[in-house]
Amino acid sequence: MEDNKKEELEQAETTEVKLPEEEQKEESETEDSRDQGLPGTSVGLMLLAGFYLVYTGYKLCSNVLAGEEGASWGFMVAGIAFLVIGAGMLFVSGKNLLRKNKAKKAEEVEEESEAQPEAEKASRQMSIAERARLAESIAEKEAQEASEKENTDTEDSDQE
Repeated sequence: MEDNKKEELEQAETTEVKLPEEEQKEESETEDSRDQGLPGTSVGLMLLAGFYLVYTGYKLCSNVLAGEEGASWGFMVAGIAFLVIGAGMLFVSGKNLLRKNKAKKAEEVEEESEAQPEAEKASRQMSIAERARLAESIAEKEAQEASEKENTDTEDSDQE
């Protein structure tokens, strides 16, 4: 009895109290891992196993229907079960493969958008004040060019 109480106290001391923030982080990590699906090798193996089960189920059923020697209706039931399980495995693995490809494409698009030079981003996201300054500087340059042209025209006419 005393040993049980000591063990409970030791366990209570070693357990950590989790804050709500830590619980939220753990939940988001588990959700992320669920969204990623199965690794590529598992998907490939699942596809192969699904094809094998479908093939085996088909062969069992066809042997029973053809009246092969030694084929009984028990094999027919097993064949149907193999067909159903194999089709389910093919469906799930195909779905995971498509999801993985979509995630990969989305990740590539995201990397490309991050790789764009900052100058392009800045030019696209110019504020109203920056546009006004740019327009003013262009207007000032045009005015200076026009006044310089008038000055050179008047000097040319004075010299004649």
